[in-house]
Amino acid sequence: MFSVIFEVHPADGQKDAYLAHAKALRPELEGIDGFIDNERFASRTRPGWVLSHSTWRDEKSVIRWRTHAGHHLIQEKGRFAVFSDYHLRVGEVTSDSHPPAGHAVREQRFDATEVGRAKLCTLVEVVPEPGQPSPADPADLWTSIGLGPEVPGLVGREVYDSIYTSGKVLALLSWSGPGASSALPPIEGAGFRTRSVRIIRDYGMFDRRESPQFYPPVSRMQDGSEAGKP
Repeated sequence: MFSVIFEVHPADGQKDAYLAHAKALRPELEGIDGFIDNERFASRTRPGWVLSHSTWRDEKSVIRWRTHAGHHLIQEKGRFAVFSDYHLRVGEVTSDSHPPAGHAVREQRFDATEVGRAKLCTLVEVVPEPGQPSPADPADLWTSIGLGPEVPGLVGREVYDSIYTSGKVLALLSWSGPGASSALPPIEGAGFRTRSVRIIRDYGMFDRRESPQFYPPVSRMQDGSEAGKP
């Protein structure tokens, strides 16, 4: 299975437009051979950021969606009119505590990103028991999954709240390599789902070295504005 971890920051006043574009594409997305699931989350630690996480049967399925005409059109609208920034990582699922029905973890590629700081990401989904609140403080979430404030090899950690499922929380952990991720103890119990993804491509709006598509360069100006963007 493959995972697409797409973190996006819509420009001011554009979040609803982004979600509307995503909703309009949903029927097309569900018709792609090899598509498994997709969910969106709002960042609790970086206001304004949204995570779209999708799962695919294999890399060919991801390519089918990437080359879909409607998706490509919306991508261009997003890049030039809706997004102020984004970070996209594509990788192969190396473990899944609750794999989707009819799908198994079967590794086919063993290479990793050459430019991204994180070579592996762990996604931990937490769904509280009925009547129980989700962790209100990110520190409480880290404690619940066994992570301290300082973890060697952990190069990024984010907390996201599901846009579609009330109370559901996702922890996105970025590791310098597979060995570093062993610092995360096994997570057991109802309400937890843990997936590991070896990152193969890592790119964004301002660094597209590993992107499979060409767009004119965009660079950050000293005042925070963007040069090279229409």
